[in-house]
Amino acid sequence: MKKGQKTEEFILKKSIKIFAEKGYTAVTMKDICEATDLSRGGLYRHYSSTKEIFTAILDKDIEDNGSIVDEVIQQKVPAKVIFAHFLAGEKEAALGNNKGWFFAVHEFAFMENDRRSYLDERVFHAGQILKKILRYGHEKGEFKKFDIETLSFHILTVLDGIKTSSSVLSISEETIDRQIDFIEELIYIN
Repeated sequence: MKKGQKTEEFILKKSIKIFAEKGYTAVTMKDICEATDLSRGGLYRHYSSTKEIFTAILDKDIEDNGSIVDEVIQQKVPAKVIFAHFLAGEKEAALGNNKGWFFAVHEFAFMENDRRSYLDERVFHAGQILKKILRYGHEKGEFKKFDIETLSFHILTVLDGIKTSSSVLSISEETIDRQIDFIEELIYIN
């Protein structure tokens, strides 16, 4: 990986924390300069605005998740293992230090009208990744038969609601575990 790419990844990693703490609209390029110890010129060499940084974070997330799922399916990792890892990641996102990130994503969607179609596309890709896991579970005989389209939308909506709400409400780990258990009951063959 080239130095410029490493710097960009570093900027994105630090920026997630700032957006999670402050929300989308409150973050400035100055905040990101301070968090990364980059000069304004150094930061602007890579990104021209907080909007561009935020979009880059969203792009990287969906690309990474899609690549990981493709790779583990190709390696023939059991579907239950892949799905359990997905659910564990969603739980960590709802309980972890960056849980405010998901509220910031909704704030971004609300504030940046010109990015709504981009966000629709991002949700579509997230759904495609989940549907790929569910289809794989069907093919391997590890999952019950169900309408993949409907269930994937339900799962994404429930988990997004939990992640977004967890940044402003007290949602216990037990509550999240109950929802995950319910999702697993819908999917797993006893």
